[in-house]
This record gives sequence, structure tokens and C-alpha cells, in this order.
Amino acid sequence: MYPVISYKPRLGGETDQPLEKQLVDLERINAGGYLRVVHHAGEKGYHLKLVLNDKEAISLFVWNKKVFECQNTLARSYGIIPIEEIEVDEEEGDKLIAEGTYSLKQGIFEISLERVYEESMASSSKCRYKLKLRGVKEYISPKHGHSTRPEYFLISLSRRRK
Repeated sequence: MYPVISYKPRLGGETDQPLEKQLVDLERINAGGYLRVVHHAGEKGYHLKLVLNDKEAISLFVWNKKVFECQNTLARSYGIIPIEEIEVDEEEGDKLIAEGTYSLKQGIFEISLERVYEESMASSSKCRYKLKLRGVKEYISPKHGHSTRPEYFLISLSRRRK
């Protein structure tokens, strides 16, 4: 199993994901591999789908493109998801934005975009961040029910976009 943030939810209710999968501690996880950036229809930000193995991935949501420009930003972890959820459903309006690789090691998060499909983004970029837990956000989602989601500051360690 993965390291989990120690947190006792204040809200109750049904959820579609166990708490230990929602509260995976990204500052203590060591992983790396394939990265897919997806924009889901109706959302204002991007999901970074970080593949862990042939069955699981992590979904990390960012509200803007700063993460691809090596700028400080905020991200919300949607925890461990089934690998099938990295797929893009174009019929639902999803859009594949980019593909590349990532590394998470001892609180350092690196991304390298190797194929970019959206014209408004740089053709490729490599950014390095220090993760710092901001806190845990609890809310009731119409789609997922009770949600307990860690939010992280992504503090840029990159001097410039590469």
C-alpha cells in the first residue's frame, strides 16, 4: 500500500473511493513513469494522470497552465485511480493535452512533457517542484460523493522553462 496522510474527516457520507486511496501522501511516495495531461469537458483546469503500474494511476488536478511553465502553483490530488481512468473520452468532450514522463521522489515532483497537442502550450517543457502539503479539502461532490482531497503547493525548483 501507499503512504497515507493522517487525517480524520469531519464530514460524512458515501464515497466512491476508500479514504486510504484519497489521502495518498505524495510527499512520501516514490514513483515515476508515464504522464498524460487531460482536460475533461466542463472543467477549467487539467488532470495530470501519473501512471503507477499496470493497474493504478494518480490524478493530480491543476487549475491553470503554470505547472507547465515551471511557476509556483496549487494542485489537488484525486488519489489513486484505476488505470482505465487515464483514457480520454472524446465523445464526452475530453481532450488529450500532452504526454510525457514524471518522477516523484522524496517530495520532489518532476514533469517532462514530450508530446504537446494544444497549440497554446509550449512544444515541450521540463519542470521540477518541491511538494508541500497545504492541507486537506473536504466537500461533497455530485459525481463522487464525500471527497477528502489533499492540496499541495508546487514550489518551482526550475529557474526557467527548459
